Amino acid sequence: MIKDDKMSRTLLLLDLEDRYFLSHRRALALAAKDAGYRVVVCVRIGGEYMERIRAEGIECLALGSENRGKVSFWRECLVLLKLIHAYRKYRPRIAHHFGVRNLLHGSLAARLAKTPFVVNSFLGLGSLFSEDSLKFHCLKKIILPLLRYFHRAKNTCVIVQNDADKEMVLQNVLPDESRLSVVRGSGVDVRSFYPAPEAPSMLLAVLASRMLVEKGVHEFVEAAGLLKNEGVKIRMALAGNPDPKNPSSIPESTLAQWNREGQVEWWGYRKDMAKVWRDCHIAVLPTYYKEGLPRSLLEAASCARPLVATDVPGCQDILKDRVNGLRVAPRDSKALAGAIKKLARDAALRRKMGAAGRRIVEREFSDEIVSGKILKLYEHMSATGK
Repeated sequence: MIKDDKMSRTLLLLDLEDRYFLSHRRALALAAKDAGYRVVVCVRIGGEYMERIRAEGIECLALGSENRGKVSFWRECLVLLKLIHAYRKYRPRIAHHFGVRNLLHGSLAARLAKTPFVVNSFLGLGSLFSEDSLKFHCLKKIILPLLRYFHRAKNTCVIVQNDADKEMVLQNVLPDESRLSVVRGSGVDVRSFYPAPEAPSMLLAVLASRMLVEKGVHEFVEAAGLLKNEGVKIRMALAGNPDPKNPSSIPESTLAQWNREGQVEWWGYRKDMAKVWRDCHIAVLPTYYKEGLPRSLLEAASCARPLVATDVPGCQDILKDRVNGLRVAPRDSKALAGAIKKLARDAALRRKMGAAGRRIVEREFSDEIVSGKILKLYEHMSATGK
């Protein structure tokens, strides 16, 4: 599959932060390592999880440390210079970049370092395509030409997670499908996220995500109020932190106030998401964000929990309406409350939908399946030179 020289066996993975890498890319890195690659992980933000990555036998380096302030032009330039240095030092045969921001920086670094093969993963389209503001309109005018420029190179291929992103890439980035692959999701560890009987405690519905407006957090809180007024006995909890760098982030003060008032519970970031899903009864994601394939829904389905989510790209790939959950229209708190109430009042339906969700994950979205598809792409590039 690969030559014996050091460079030909090096795979560089560029991700956002160490914590995110461990939850989303660990399985891919270990599968590549088992396949004979020397795996090097670059993260933009390094922290307490760096040693855990190294303990897996994976080389890793951080381009910066945690910074919750505004994006700085000079800080971005410094990160880019560090990245170029890393590419020249490790001389990867294949560089795989995750997310639009990383693939822009990574594609430039790979070009300057003469990296033979580049894989760019679009992980949903995010705020860049969700927002209609003048700021994001101007950003698109700058970023789309850059994306087209970097993807002219025949040694560069693209991975997307859903069909809507595929159409976006074909309309704006690539001229045809010859260098485009659809790999749905980042995979989920079905051994860690396993089913368990429902807890006998009071019903619990959980929304797990970054605390952004586009994730449907306000609609979730409004639905909680509607259910309370109707006398539905159910706890509603938010799991996740704000993202101050994002203009749509919900202030921590607002989340704390909701928690104090008892409207919803706000738990902040949870490290034990497998336990969270097994302890809850319903997983909720009322997003209208441009998702790739929401990991929270994959993990909850793997734990055999029924889903309630919006009828938007990404969610549609894991939530089969009335099979493993219920779909609702975006920005409709009444419909959201109605779907949660329907599941809250029917334990048999929750069990049936939860079991169906587990089967879907095992069949289509396990770590082994997703990592295997990406490794085949690496092998094809290395073997054929294209």
